[in-house]
Amino acid sequence: MDLATGWSTSMRKRALPALGLTVATAGVIGAALAMSPATAGAATASPAGPRSVTIEAVEKGTSVNFVDVAPSDSALGDQLIGTGDLVGADGRKIGTSSFQGISTDAEPRTAEMLTFVYDLGDGNKITTSGAARLNAQGPVFDEQFAITGGTGKYKNARGQVRVLQETVERAKVTFDIQL
Repeated sequence: MDLATGWSTSMRKRALPALGLTVATAGVIGAALAMSPATAGAATASPAGPRSVTIEAVEKGTSVNFVDVAPSDSALGDQLIGTGDLVGADGRKIGTSSFQGISTDAEPRTAEMLTFVYDLGDGNKITTSGAARLNAQGPVFDEQFAITGGTGKYKNARGQVRVLQETVERAKVTFDIQL
């Protein structure tokens, strides 16, 4: 078993239940969507300036696939591809996540490049990208990812997303979005 990721070699190349990454990681987080009027973009900037929106959610992994690329004794280039559900404070599903993580270390697996797509419904999506250092103890990772774009009401989105990947199945996701 790889302590940094929680994956055993027997998990390679098959679908796995429950990977919360907001990674995918994603993972890749505690039933907490907090969109109060003050944080949901009601009035955090002047009419002439950008508007800020903060969204907090829990990401619960639904499936993941591990792809082991050759050579089998190296982690470099191995991939995690998965999906998850975003859950609000009331336990209601508010969206989904999809991710791809590519290992950037040969051995052991301690770093990944991650890309996330968060679908918040009605054509509203946020894309993010960044790198994560994986931990053998404690949370899997706690990283900030750049918002690289969006669609719908997030089409001009920029900012960052903090992903606290507590376990393989669960992550806390905090969006800090400027529109």
